[in-house]
Amino acid sequence: MGRKAHDSTAAVVLTVLAGSLIFPLVLVGVVFLLIGLNAGSGPGPYTVVFARAGEECGPTGQYLDASTGEPLRCMGPGLLRTSAVEFPGFSAEQNDEVRRWLTTLAEDGDLSVFDHRSVQAKIDGIAAGLPPGTRVERESRSTEVWIGAALAGAGLLLGSGFAWRWHQNRRAGF
Repeated sequence: MGRKAHDSTAAVVLTVLAGSLIFPLVLVGVVFLLIGLNAGSGPGPYTVVFARAGEECGPTGQYLDASTGEPLRCMGPGLLRTSAVEFPGFSAEQNDEVRRWLTTLAEDGDLSVFDHRSVQAKIDGIAAGLPPGTRVERESRSTEVWIGAALAGAGLLLGSGFAWRWHQNRRAGF
């Protein structure tokens, strides 16, 4: 018995329908995965970024002039921000300690890469000693990773099931 025209039409409609459901499912899953996995790439709340005037800045981290240690006014994606040497959870004395350290290091006229590392080490040391309720942790994106993995996995599972069924039907002459 030969194939009928409506069998081929049904196969095409099912293929288009499956593709229109599976492709967006996998695509959205991959987007969620990329967002979740990319979360740790930016500076955290206790990170100092030494930059030059006019460079771009992000929404987190403290941006300081690489030569003087002074807070920078910089442009980021859709924002203009002025940094300050103030860190979340630090007391006024702890922020003053960081400012004094920056001033001491900048007395010789220019901050070196070693000075930059020294300032970051000082901030990391103070942040490590903060009580658990006071310290601000980097935002976790594990929920986005799990959602992305589930959506992409479901899309790939559905796609492979559809492909297997399509292959079986082709072998059977449909």
